[in-house]
Order: sequence, then structure tokens, then C-alpha cells
Amino acid sequence: MGIVHLESETHLNESRKKVFAFISLLIIILSIYSNTFNASWHFDDKPNITDNPALHLTEFTWKNLKKTFYANQLDPDQVFRPAACLSFALNYYVGGKDTFGYHLVNVAIHFLAAIFLFLFVYHTLNLPRMKARYGPNSYSIALLSALLWAINPIQTQAITYIVQRMASMAGMFYILSMYLYLKGRIATRGSRKWLLFSLCGMSALLAFGSKQNAIMIPLSLYLYDLLLIQGITRENLKKNLMIFSLIALGIAAGGTIYYFSFTDARFSSFFSLYEIRPFTPWERLLTQFRVIVFYISLIIYPMSTRLSLAHDIAISRSLLDPPTTVLSLMLLIGIVMGSIYLARREPLISFSALFFLLNHVIESSIFPLELIFEHRNYIPSMLFFVPIAIGLLWAIRHFSHKKSMQVIITLSITLVIIGEGHATFMRNFTWKTEESLWIDSADKYPNLHRPQHNLSKYYNDRNETDRAIAGYERALGLKAINRKDEKAITSFNLGVIYFRKDEFEKAKTYYLQAIDVDPCLPGVHNNLAVILAATTKNFYEVHKELNKATACNSKSMEPHSNMGILLVKWGRVDEGIAELKKAMEIDPQNIPTLERLGYAYIKKGLPGAASICFKKILTQNKKNLRAFLYLAQIYSFSGNHEKARQTLVHFLDIMHDQDLIPFLEGLIKEKSLLQTSPDMPLILPVLAEAYQQKEALFEKNLHFLLDTLEGKR
Repeated sequence: MGIVHLESETHLNESRKKVFAFISLLIIILSIYSNTFNASWHFDDKPNITDNPALHLTEFTWKNLKKTFYANQLDPDQVFRPAACLSFALNYYVGGKDTFGYHLVNVAIHFLAAIFLFLFVYHTLNLPRMKARYGPNSYSIALLSALLWAINPIQTQAITYIVQRMASMAGMFYILSMYLYLKGRIATRGSRKWLLFSLCGMSALLAFGSKQNAIMIPLSLYLYDLLLIQGITRENLKKNLMIFSLIALGIAAGGTIYYFSFTDARFSSFFSLYEIRPFTPWERLLTQFRVIVFYISLIIYPMSTRLSLAHDIAISRSLLDPPTTVLSLMLLIGIVMGSIYLARREPLISFSALFFLLNHVIESSIFPLELIFEHRNYIPSMLFFVPIAIGLLWAIRHFSHKKSMQVIITLSITLVIIGEGHATFMRNFTWKTEESLWIDSADKYPNLHRPQHNLSKYYNDRNETDRAIAGYERALGLKAINRKDEKAITSFNLGVIYFRKDEFEKAKTYYLQAIDVDPCLPGVHNNLAVILAATTKNFYEVHKELNKATACNSKSMEPHSNMGILLVKWGRVDEGIAELKKAMEIDPQNIPTLERLGYAYIKKGLPGAASICFKKILTQNKKNLRAFLYLAQIYSFSGNHEKARQTLVHFLDIMHDQDLIPFLEGLIKEKSLLQTSPDMPLILPVLAEAYQQKEALFEKNLHFLLDTLEGKR
């Protein structure tokens, strides 16, 4: 007996039903995400995409494509989500940093995920064990559940937030893998069966290559097969116990091998990653019970006022601190026990509930991740609305004798769809700019550090210095729940602002605050060394800070460059050249380091090597005035007076009518141990001659023009 018999389904051709579903989903998804295509880059987009040279694909070669597989800048020697990163690189190849193309692909991925979800649910409901009960209304249930999933506002973080394509792409391949498995499982021909299973495996690998939490696919497929294809019987449970054990062991082994083979992690380092977290593994696990319950409430009641990129959630210190921890645990245990109890009578509802919890296991366990993000629900929520759709259609059938109630229920479903679609559309306005996104979070969680810090960074990037300072100083007094060292970056950014304002003492104070929180914060020791070089002129103190900078991050170019020029000016020229060469190995195109290396070669008495450095600078920037002056110095010192003068004539041609005095005064007044400048006493006389030559040429040209004009008259 079917759950409900809506005669309208029987009149539709199979292919037409699917085409209608596809077109309906496309129109609705495009409508509610139509205001996202020009939304800006946000938060993790920058380190992962816009500031990530590994993804800036400009030439379509295997070498460049392979680089995209190693796109994690914190761990550049290891493979990192290659499927998702390759898609970003292809976006860059087509449209650079224009966000339109990235958003278009993200929406297309979401549409395909919705299509595969619809097909998966539809064909699941027509399995032999399901068809009698759900088959007559499989189309309505599948379309309604896929639609409710696709339009839910909680999905905006996985779609409109560009970098979270990693989550949505994993979801698309995840559900495709399950659909292909289903088709393979019911296929009758052996060749077709193995083709579909092969494609299922490829899709699973692509899901895992988009985001690692897709490692749960084998366990999801196992439960699906057991509950919905084989059915729960004593014999099937005995038969599948070994398979389950092997799958669980395989997932654990595969995850461990991946973690320790394709990352820089060591067995001893897993728990050391918690050193930066304000919670222990046990506290994170306890907190996740409440987080999952919060996720459920967000999916059911996804009001815009409850959605945010940052959430303020208290850390659970024990089962009773706060008391909602044990209540959440009891609720989740109840869901698991209820799902097991219903596994024989209601296998579809049981599987949908277990699927939700199972796919939260990776990100809601003891892994040292941040506590809460909405995009983590993209895969787990895929089957969340199947029981809801079944319940709504059951209600319509139940009131078949009361047409008014059927109209009310149908109208309510329509209003929910319209309301959720509108809420998603409105939520996407929040993602329009970094300012609108972080204002939204700061308004919802005024005591949370991250929104205030990132809003201040937005203002700082736009040179709204006063607003940035006020925001950063306020952020220092707010709660940080993600990392112990979060506020170190706030202090560091304040130090940078005050350094640019030439308020060195304030800058130094904030740098020292940052060091107290994070002694190895990238850039802080280097920047402190720059201040000391400008104020104390003490070689030893500057050298000590630069040593700390290179010890903390040996792969950073700037400390090596600063150390190199410090040693050169200290008289340790060979050591300085060695450091400058290290800096050049890290960034071969860095013009300030090239200039410093040229300066070092001059000090060592190697004018030929020095001139090569300055000519390299001019190949990158034909209007680099300092390079011209250094070349003139080299030619003049080498006795080639004429070439020095012609170089400076070229220099004056570039300057045109610009006022040279401020530029030259800046070179003459050396302010720091780390600053270099050409030998102006040697250059100025030659520059004066170049001026005279330019003036003589001007007078000659002027006389020629006047004579020509008189002749014409």
C-alpha cells in the first residue's frame, strides 16, 4: 500500500517528469542565487585563492596543472584537495580574479548536486523494498526533499562563500557516487554493473579530492545497502558484520595513511595542534554535541537572524558545564537508538537520520578544527528533508476526506518554499562585501573577537585608518574562541598601522603584545627589527630580532633580505650576500632584495655583478629611478664618465617635469640600518652635467624651431 496516492503522478511520462524537476530546480536555484554573482571575495578566499600563486594558472601545461595539486601555502609540499583546487585554477585561467566566474561555477555545482540528490531519492524510493510503500509518490517526495534541501538558507555558506566550493563540490560528487552505486546495485548486466561501480569509485575519489570528510562514503554506502537494499534481518546482520568491520577499519587506516603521508603531520603532532586551541580534545567533543543540535535547529528554523559566518558558542568543560551538554548528548543518543529501533520498519527514515549524524563524525569529533561552521552541513543535510517530505505527503493523504485541510497543508508547503527561497535570497545580500558580512556577524555577536577584527581589517585595507584602529582596539577586549593566538594578529596589525604613521613607540608596544601571545607570529620579529633599525641603530638588537624571525620561519623572504643588508652594513659583506641569495631563492623577482644584492656587490668591489642586479631590476620596471642612479654610480666609479652621464640623462627623461628635490633628499637622509641609497656625493656632480646637457639640448631645439618658423615667414 502506498503512503499516498496522488493520481497526478501516474499521468506524467517518466522522462518529462525528470525534465520538469530539472528545470524547476534550475529556475528556483538561479532565482535565489541571482544576487550572488558579483559578491566579493571573503575571509579564507584570499589565502586560498586570490593570494595563492599555485592556483594562478596562466599557461595550460601539465607542469602548471600539477602545481595546483599542492596549493596549501602552509604545507606546499603536500597534496591538498586537488579536485577543488584544480577547479579554482581553471576559473582563474578563464577569468582571473573576477568573482563572476567563480560564483557561476559554485551555483552550477549546487544545481548538479540538487539534481543528483533528486535522482538518488527518486530511485531509492523505487527499490524493491521501498516501491510498494513509496513508489506511487516517489517523484513528489524526491522533488520536494531535494528542493527543500537546495533552497535552505544554511547552504549559502557552502555556495556563496567561494572557497567553500570545497564543501559543495565534495557534496556533489558524494551524492553522485551514491546514485551510481544504487544504479550499479540494481543493474542486471555484468558489464553495466561494473562500469557503474567504477564510476562510483571515481566519483568517491573526486569527492575526497574536494574535501577529506568524503572519506565516509564507503560507510554511507554500506548502511544504505544494508538498510534499504538487503533489509535488516538476523542473517543479513551476521553476514555484514565482517564487511562493516573491514569498511570501518579501511576508513580508519585510509584516513591515517592520508593524514601522515599527505600532510606534514607526525603521530606526536596530532594533539600538539591543540596547543593553539582554547579547548582540549575532550572539550571539543563535548561541545560538538551542542553544535550538532544547534545545526539541526538551524536547518529546521533557518532565519537570517540566526545565520552567521562566526558563531559564539560556549565551550563545554564537562557534561554539566553547561547543562545543555548532557541534554544534547541524550538527544543525539535518542536519535541513534530510535534510528536503530526503526531500522526494520522504517529503514528510509532510519537511514536519513543516521546519514546526518554519520557525516558529521569527521568535523564534529576530536580533530583539532574550529568549533562551528554552517557549510559543514552541506553533505549531512542532503537526506534531512526526506522524512519531512514523506510526513507532509502523509498529512495530505490523511486529510483526503477534508479538502480544506489538504489545501491548507499544500498552501503551507508552498509558503515554506517561498519563505525559505526569499530568506536565502536575502541572506545572500549579506555576502555582498566583506563589510556587509562582518557587520552582520558583529551585530549578531558583539562580544566575539573575529567579526570585529575582520571588519577592522576591511577598513584598514581601504586606508580608513581611524576606523581600523578603533575597531582593532575594541577587538582586543573581546572573546576569542577559535585560537589562543587570535589576538596576536590584532596587535600585530595595530603595530603595522602605527609604524606607517611613524609612531614607532606605539608600534613597538603592539608588536611586543603580539609576541607575548604568539612568539613566532609571522612577520612580528621582522617588523620589530625594522623599528629597532630605524630608532636604536643598534646592530646587535636588530640582529637578534632578525635571528628570531628566520628561526620562526626560514621560508620567509623578508627576514633573510633584512638580515643580509644588515650584515653588509655591519661590514660582514660575505655573510650578508649569502643571506641575500637565500632571500632571492625564495623570491627571485623581489626588486628591493635585488637592489640590496647589487649594493652588497658594490661594497665587495664587484661592479659587474652589481650592474647585472640593477639591469635585472630595469627589465622588470623600466622606470625604477634608484636603479638608474646605482648604475650611474657604478659607471662613474669605474671611470666611464660619459656612460654615467647618459644614464642620468635617461633618468631625467623619465622624471620629466617632476620635482627631483624631495626624491633626492630622501636618498641623502639615510634613516635606518636597513636602508640603502646610492652614493649621492659621487652622483650629484654627474647629475648636474646631465641637467646641463638636457638644457643645452633644449636650447638647441628651441633655436632650431625659431629659425624654422622665421624661414617659413
